[in-house]
Amino acid sequence: MDRTMLVLGAGSGTGAAAARRFGREGFQVAVVGRRREPLDSLVADLRDDDVPAAAFPADLTDDGGVEQLIAAVTSSLPPIEAVYYGPSSPVAFTAARELTSAEADRFWALLVRPLIHTVSAVLPGMIERGRGTILATIGGTGARAMPEMSGPGPAAAAARNYLQGLHSEVAPQGVYVGLMTIGALILGSEMVAVAPQAAHEFPTVESAALAEILWSMSTDRDTFERFVPENSPFRS
Repeated sequence: MDRTMLVLGAGSGTGAAAARRFGREGFQVAVVGRRREPLDSLVADLRDDDVPAAAFPADLTDDGGVEQLIAAVTSSLPPIEAVYYGPSSPVAFTAARELTSAEADRFWALLVRPLIHTVSAVLPGMIERGRGTILATIGGTGARAMPEMSGPGPAAAAARNYLQGLHSEVAPQGVYVGLMTIGALILGSEMVAVAPQAAHEFPTVESAALAEILWSMSTDRDTFERFVPENSPFRS
């Protein structure tokens, strides 16, 4: 196993599922999250499934911390040939008329800045090797604004714009960039935990199914964006 997948946001169900799915395909996995204890638990579970994994606690909102993270991973594991970016963000929405610049900055610091830092660090190596995969997930409001559902949406939209441009720019160099836009509740997620009734009102999806879509995107490489569900109301 001479290639590494960097999973930023491994504390979420989707990140853990993606780590497991790509690990089955021969990737070593570097799992990243804010807290050490859940990462160590995930690493143990992955190793039980014969997936080589290592934990790298980091605060993605700290620019210097992201640089140290990439340095630590690249110095101890094989080259990073796949990245998944899907950090958990607060589940509460804010009406656009009530959104403050301070709140918007917090989402930008989580959903945009670390993504750009990470891509800037790993992309040169991918281009040099002529292969690589960069995947990310956002919520549906990053693709289409909805009344009373602002907050993470503007930052997610910025990340989507950045990745869409990147997709076209680096494809000729053998690097695939893809985005999965999720307009459903992920079973077992924080959103379902804090509002279990929502699972009866909105579409639901298993994290393992999302990981399977991510893997298919990385191998098919025939589209930039996949919506879940396919008939998502956020699809514009």
